[in-house]
Amino acid sequence: MAVAYAIVSWLLIQIATQVFPFFEIPTWVVRLVIVLLVLGFPVALLLAWAFDLTTEGIIRTDDLVEPAPSQAAGSSKALRATPTPPPEKSIAVLPFDNFTDDVQNTYFADGIQDDILSSLAKVADLKVTSRTSVRQFKTGTRNLREIGEALGVAYILEGSVRRESNRVRINAQLIDARTDQHVWNDTYDREITDLFELQSELARRITFALRANLSPREKASLQIHPTADMAAYELFLRARDLFRWSGSGDPRENGERALHLLDEAIQRDPHFALAHCLASRVHGELYWFGYDRSRARLTQAKLAADQALRLQPELGDARLALAYYYYYGYRDYELARTELAIAQQATPNDAEVWDAAGAIDRRQGRWDDAVPNFEKARELDPRNSAVLWNLAETYACVRRFDDAERAFADGLTIHPEAHLFALAQAAIELKTNGETAPLHAALRAIPNDFDPGGAVTTIALRLSLIDRDYAEGARLLGATRYEKFNDTGVGGPAAVFDGCTLPKAWYEGLIARGRGEVDAAERAFAEAQRIVESDLAQWRDDAKTMALLGLLQAMRGQKEEAIRVGRRAVELLPTSKDAYDGPLLATKLAVIYAQVGELDLAHELLADLVKSPNGPTGGTLRVEPEWEPLRGDPRFEKLIDAAVATG
Repeated sequence: MAVAYAIVSWLLIQIATQVFPFFEIPTWVVRLVIVLLVLGFPVALLLAWAFDLTTEGIIRTDDLVEPAPSQAAGSSKALRATPTPPPEKSIAVLPFDNFTDDVQNTYFADGIQDDILSSLAKVADLKVTSRTSVRQFKTGTRNLREIGEALGVAYILEGSVRRESNRVRINAQLIDARTDQHVWNDTYDREITDLFELQSELARRITFALRANLSPREKASLQIHPTADMAAYELFLRARDLFRWSGSGDPRENGERALHLLDEAIQRDPHFALAHCLASRVHGELYWFGYDRSRARLTQAKLAADQALRLQPELGDARLALAYYYYYGYRDYELARTELAIAQQATPNDAEVWDAAGAIDRRQGRWDDAVPNFEKARELDPRNSAVLWNLAETYACVRRFDDAERAFADGLTIHPEAHLFALAQAAIELKTNGETAPLHAALRAIPNDFDPGGAVTTIALRLSLIDRDYAEGARLLGATRYEKFNDTGVGGPAAVFDGCTLPKAWYEGLIARGRGEVDAAERAFAEAQRIVESDLAQWRDDAKTMALLGLLQAMRGQKEEAIRVGRRAVELLPTSKDAYDGPLLATKLAVIYAQVGELDLAHELLADLVKSPNGPTGGTLRVEPEWEPLRGDPRFEKLIDAAVATG
């Protein structure tokens, strides 16, 4: 600034002394210009010290922060770390307080809030926070400014509901969360039969207050409501609370309970399209995650989605259900993407649509698109544990482990009871450098009664095998009530077992083998193989089940069959067809090669896999017992060192 000021001042003085006399300007004006320029010099320096010129305009220097090493790019300063202002046309609809004496009416109040939120989510010109995040502010003291910052919105709608017989009184207020100023506040006293029209009126009033542009289709959509039967709607809301995975609870048990509630809702109102959509989603997830891989289950998912579409052809949730049907049932990602595009047009603020887009992206190997789509889902639903999980998991797949650890930590901060986030965060150290201590510590902190689907027992079992602590492994097996474990890969060695449904006998065989009990190991592996072959008879082309069969055959010394079956699994689901599961199956084939003595083939396959997203990491290769036949081979040790060095 000093140099610039001196140059400009010199130019101005030259103009004053050379040009002013030509126009007969008095000499005292020239002197005044020189004096003002001299006096202005210290003022300019003070301003330069207090303020900086940035790409966002003039900013106080105190508001600037030094960049993190990864952010530095030839500049010594970064823009201030204050939160980005929320979009002007952004809103969160908080759960309405239930002032009715009957606690059974809790879901009645939830239904009113949910219908308003669903209507607003159809408006493309608005940013509307999804329901999962706002539901977390159902109880407790509300600081609207803090909630607005946490959800990234400018406005908040809150209210209360009192139901008496066939009448309902609703108080609603729209608040500018940035200033705590009320935009409007009204009380409505209506008959129950007029309730949905009132909710449409509230949605229209909100869009008007936020100056949102509405297309003719969006105006019409504000008049559409899911059902006229409030009891059916309450059943639907209870089912939906069970549906979304949150890092806690048994997915299969929750799914079955949700379907029972949905059956009741549909019996009350067969034209309840949203209930059919949710039923389709639940059936699809029970199929996909291995709880019931029967064609009958998949057929139920399709029938429910089709029925929803017949009832409401413009319903975005129906298109989303169909997208998941094609995704889960046939891995037809292009057809699923087509349905998603239609769903996005219908409900642009639905975080689940963006979350599904990210999931499809990573299946197709479009990792650079997957991360932004998951981040968009998080923006719309910042406190949704399922969205946070998918984002963190994807960061880990592409070796962005620092980002993954932060996202898992965020999930745990928001949901302290979702203990699987704590395990996944601790497992980062295992994946990066083979350290098991953080995972052991995380396991010790988990309540004894928390073990959804045997997930915690599975992680503890794998750690006992890594530590060669076979007595602890036997103790864990003796204490569990599960006969099968659905391995999610949370605990680190995901590249070997992620997504497999593992029979208890599999672990019994590994423990016996580790102890040197050859006959006991053979008996256990034979029993596990019988179970897996029975599953495969029902799900003939299931690549993951087939790969597990190959692993069991390898453990039993059935070399030729193990290689044939392992290769067939990879042929069914290569990385080119599924970039998320493909590397996992190829890693299982590498284990088969290692276990049957084909070490050159194992090395050749691993050399490519360690470079692939969602492939094995240096840390897991270093400690997993499955790779024992390769230890001591310079090629393997070099591979591990390179993988650890590159993260």
